[in-house]
Formats: sequence, C-alpha cells, structure tokens
Amino acid sequence: MRVFRLRLLEIVFLVLIAFAGSPFLCSAQITVAQLSDTHLGEKRAPNAADNLRRAVEMINARAPDAVVLSGDIGEDDEQWEQAKTILKDLQAPLYYAPGNHDVHTSDVQKYRAQFGPDYYRFQVKQVTFLVIDSELLGNYETYEAKSPPPLPSNTSGESKRMLKWLKHQRPFPGSVMIGIQHIPPIRDNDFPPDTKPYWVMSDPYRSHEIDILHKLNVKDMLVGHWHNARVYNWEGINWHVAPATSWLPWGGELGFDMHTIAADGTVTTEFVPLPVD
Repeated sequence: MRVFRLRLLEIVFLVLIAFAGSPFLCSAQITVAQLSDTHLGEKRAPNAADNLRRAVEMINARAPDAVVLSGDIGEDDEQWEQAKTILKDLQAPLYYAPGNHDVHTSDVQKYRAQFGPDYYRFQVKQVTFLVIDSELLGNYETYEAKSPPPLPSNTSGESKRMLKWLKHQRPFPGSVMIGIQHIPPIRDNDFPPDTKPYWVMSDPYRSHEIDILHKLNVKDMLVGHWHNARVYNWEGINWHVAPATSWLPWGGELGFDMHTIAADGTVTTEFVPLPVD
C-alpha cells in the first residue's frame, strides 16, 4: 500500500511538472501594454517615430507579459517597416491588430503579407485574446461620409468568414476571454465631438459582433482609433480606448495603456503619459 501511494504521488508530481507552463494552472494576474495609433508617416505627427521609440523604452521598464498594438501602425509600406524595426526592441511578445489606416476595403491581403493574419487568437497565461479586424466590419474609406458606406462584395465575403470564425471561438478551461480591435462600437456620450460614422462601428456589423461577444462572455475589449484614453461601458462590455503615441485631434495626452488582468478576469487600466519635448 505504501509503495502504491508513493507511486501515485510520483505520477501526480510528473503531471504537475508537465503542465507547469499551462495557462490553465496559472491564477496570477498578468499585465498587458497597449499601444495604438502610432501613425508613422502621418504629416500631422512629425515626431511619431521618436515617440514610439520612447514608448518602447517605457514599456520595457514595466516588463509586461505582452504588448498589443491596436491599429493605425503607419501610412505606407516604408513606415510599416520602420515601425516593425522600432518595435523589435520590445522585450515582451508583440501582437498586432489592424486599423483603418492599415486595412482598407480592398487590400487586406497587403496587410496580411506584412503582419500575418488580421484576425486570430493568442494566449497569455490564463487569458485568451481575440484579435478582430474591425475594418472587415465597416467601410471607413470616406472620412466625410454622413451615412455608413457599404462594404464591397469581396470584402463582405471576408467579413462573413471572420464572423463565422469569431462565432466558433471558445475560451480554454479556466481561461477568460478579451477582445482587441481598432474601432470602438459607439461614442462615449459626447466623445468624439465629431458625430460622423467614421469614428464608430455601424449596424448591421456592430450588432452581429456584439451578439457574438455576449455569447462568448467577453467582458472587456481593447480598442483605439480615438487618440484619447477612455474607459466606458456599453452593452455590458468595458471598452478600453488606448491613447495615441502620434498626435491629438481632440486634446488630451499622448501615451499608452497598461492593463492589469486579475485571475477572475477583472481588467484595471492605467493611462501612462508619454513625455514629449
């Protein structure tokens, strides 16, 4: 009997060793840095590259478990390459989500060739992250449009494929699920002060996505696009809007977000201002 117990303890010990790196056995909090709207090459942001370098240094000093960049990386291929070169200095794993300056209504393949999939999932300890291409959920080509333009037929097909993928995602046992995309779903009261549909998602795409997020029990989404740090709740989901590192269309401060995610999935967001000369 004593030999049996010793053998059983040995087996349990070996199983624990084998799964020591498993996210399902980890209950510690994690930290994720969120960059957004870096806009390298934007004429209104002549210091965008230097600001991004400074942000990388500040993020490394905080030693997060992961870094996400929630879109509007750069204005062309050359600026994408420059951004990637600067971001190679990050010491934590980096995950990209596309913005409307990165993916337009007919060129998602160009983005995929540079950065890989525009929608996918990744795991950081006990947290499952879903990266969503919000540019497949609306047409943001025309800034001045007073009503949401439709998606071209080929992009509409891409949109349906992504929503089908999203619908079939499930968290791992013991894992919480958080989404990442560029464009918020709706204005935060009177912000942005510009009411054009360019700044938010529109139906039917918004309703389709929200319905799926509810079914997946997603409680928090990390977004950008507004260049302004905010956290607001809509449809039972907390929308964590990261600031820009590039330029400020409506005031505020440049910077990035630090998200602390507790074992129970509670997300606490700290805005970190970026010192600028």
